[in-house]
Amino acid sequence: MANELTLDTEFLVFTANHNRYGVPHLNVVAVMDVPEYTCVPCMPAEMRGVIPFQERSIPLFDLRICFGEPPRAQETDELKQTMALRKQDHINWLDKLKDEVFNGRPITVQTNPHLCAFGKWYDRFHTDNLNLSAYMQRFDTPHQQIHQVAVQAAALIRDGRTREAEELIHLTEKGLLTRLIDLFDGIGGQIRQYLLEYALVLQVEGEQFAVAVDDINYFSRLHHIESRVPTGMTNAENDFVQAIGRYREDGNQEETDILLLDVGRIVNREEVDAK
Repeated sequence: MANELTLDTEFLVFTANHNRYGVPHLNVVAVMDVPEYTCVPCMPAEMRGVIPFQERSIPLFDLRICFGEPPRAQETDELKQTMALRKQDHINWLDKLKDEVFNGRPITVQTNPHLCAFGKWYDRFHTDNLNLSAYMQRFDTPHQQIHQVAVQAAALIRDGRTREAEELIHLTEKGLLTRLIDLFDGIGGQIRQYLLEYALVLQVEGEQFAVAVDDINYFSRLHHIESRVPTGMTNAENDFVQAIGRYREDGNQEETDILLLDVGRIVNREEVDAK
């Protein structure tokens, strides 16, 4: 059964898969880091297992999977795999440039940092995590500089300064490439430190359960609530969203959309499956 939503209700706002959701604070029992959980056989995919809470066990649901999205672990694994591949790309790139410079071959490596595989991915990358975003910004300058090395080497060779071009490659191996490799290798630590998950313990009609979410944002009242469900959501997400709310920070006229969940549908999945 859906909750009665009013502007007098305070909501806990949190993030899952880059969207913001809200649940009434009266349904919130606790917020904590996701603890170790015990898998339960023959459970639906969205139920990870059970976790200990206040001397009992309660089910833990993955909200992303409820919404038909990949779990956070898959996202972080894909990020680590991407960074490992793009690191090797740049090692291979400099090896090829070195071969071209030292053997008098035409320079054919990619000189535009936006057109290599990493550059194309980097220009599209977005994260709501401010710490991870700040870390990723550290790639920008050395990544542009290392591609510029090929341009500089070609110019030196055209001027007949081949030895200087060779020395430039040696310096790049010891400097820029090392800096980039360190950044690529450091992504695992950033993920462990900043891409954590939180367990939001909820209670509906006396039944307690937890949902895994990406980030906890704030408790707040909303400035506007309407029952019209927004378009553009997945069918799975639409099953759980009962209204849309809007939040405006003090002194800021720009509003943030908050998708308000009928949390009872998470634990009472048969209601959703019957739709």
